[in-house]
Amino acid sequence: MIRFSTLLCAVLLAAPLGAQDTEPVIPAMAVRKALQWMQDKDPGKRQAAYRTFQLYGESAREVYQRTLEKAFAAHEKRLGRLLNDKSANPYFGSDLLTEKLLAERARIFPLIHTNYKKDPGKIRMLQGEMESLTKLNRQLRMLASADSGSFDASVSAISTALAEVQREILLAQGEELASEELDQQGALKESFDGEVYLKTKSQIAAVQREVAALKKVNATNAACGWANTSQKDFSKYLNENRSLFGITPLLMEERLSEAATGHSVDMATIGFFAHESPVKGKKSPGDRARIAKFQHRWTGENIFMGSSSHTSAYNAWFGSDGHRFIMFSDRPNLIGIGPHGKHWTMMTGRK
Repeated sequence: MIRFSTLLCAVLLAAPLGAQDTEPVIPAMAVRKALQWMQDKDPGKRQAAYRTFQLYGESAREVYQRTLEKAFAAHEKRLGRLLNDKSANPYFGSDLLTEKLLAERARIFPLIHTNYKKDPGKIRMLQGEMESLTKLNRQLRMLASADSGSFDASVSAISTALAEVQREILLAQGEELASEELDQQGALKESFDGEVYLKTKSQIAAVQREVAALKKVNATNAACGWANTSQKDFSKYLNENRSLFGITPLLMEERLSEAATGHSVDMATIGFFAHESPVKGKKSPGDRARIAKFQHRWTGENIFMGSSSHTSAYNAWFGSDGHRFIMFSDRPNLIGIGPHGKHWTMMTGRK
């Protein structure tokens, strides 16, 4: 089998070199062939073109550099076609969607922490904002769930070719390179489309991490053998809503849930409704967490009375400013859920 470098060398040397004291002239046909191979998807052909072209030495420097620049432009054009192909690019349009989501998160999150003094109109407005944010999140998560493996591999192949050509251009210019490694990201950043791709891929990766974190916590909570259905349903419902803002999903904690359940039982049994308990040793949420042997720091407590439904408890707390602040605080990472009949206690904590 004839190797690529041998074959191209034969093409390049096909023309007579002329007199002995005359520098070799590169035939136009050979330059065209070298350019063709530099643009090829096959890395073997590209390498053959680089190495064999250099056989002409210093006399070929300018022609070599111009040929490399044409090859770079061709690969860049191929990259642009690929990235702008709506049917092939799973990330297409997600950069604008991601930017919109981030902007909406930044706008709505302060509204979540605004004291509306339980104004029904303001609460309805806030619920509408949450619904629109839910739609945006759903759209972006659908894009993030698409299989991008083959597309990323195609982009990687082009970026490798771009980095190769870029490296050869620098060498032809007499640059001394500190590393033999190809800078694929640097090559992608040379084009607008490549830079958008890198940014979008990073944003999608962040969404995928958020989804993975939520899925992991929800799965762990669902597997809690000590927890009942109401506890699991509430934690999942709250975590889904917290995920709209990208804040930490809450892991159910058995001891904290024991403290919360105990308070709900006491309220139902004794007949009071308050954060301060008349039960000896259980006056404050901190006392109750301590009695339950909760080993970490508790950060907040919500109480509700009137329904056994987890969504009713959530909606009641969402409509009450201080309670909503606790549900959407970005400080805790643990939750204790204590439903008992129509009484609910929710405690948050930080490990």
